[in-house]
Amino acid sequence: MGSIKMNETLYDLPAIESDCWLRIMDGVIQSSHPFHQSVFANGNTIGANMRMVVLRKASATEKTVSLYTDIRSSKWEELQKNQSISWLFYDHESRIQIRLSGKASLHQNDELSNHSWDNVNLNSRKNYSSFLIPSSEINDPKDILQQNLDTTTKDSEEGKENFGVVVTNILWMEWLWLNPGCHYKAKFIYNNNGEFTSSWLVP
Repeated sequence: MGSIKMNETLYDLPAIESDCWLRIMDGVIQSSHPFHQSVFANGNTIGANMRMVVLRKASATEKTVSLYTDIRSSKWEELQKNQSISWLFYDHESRIQIRLSGKASLHQNDELSNHSWDNVNLNSRKNYSSFLIPSSEINDPKDILQQNLDTTTKDSEEGKENFGVVVTNILWMEWLWLNPGCHYKAKFIYNNNGEFTSSWLVP
């Protein structure tokens, strides 16, 4: 199947697949990592809806990536109708791009979401305790600031009912290395057991 040298190390396709997941999981635990914030896209009635999100969880074993969201948001409603999701990660320094596609599973007020909520800090909980619905129109942006100032730890628990976790079960991954000497690309297709087939692609 061939291999390439990256950082003085030879990588075949299985090694590249493992490296992709290591980078993604580093993006979860390192807030300064370029993968910590990524582009998340889903379909809606007029096309693709894209936004920057914080990568909250990832599992190389289960082939999943996750984000947190307010269930009153448009993305939650859209994902209830269409579970197809895509992610885009890019590391400017290494010139590595990773694209993921898969299907969403939505979690709200269940064991997974409750455990995640317990690990959300007060400052972030304020985003879910707002009586203002995400993307709704307001007269003055100061309305949001005042509400955040008024939110206490006790009040923040009210946000739990608005808190949801979106888990993406990855079915497809594409890796691209924009190496100055020669660009390289590969794809990985996953089955339900997390096993994959892979191939090199023309960049």
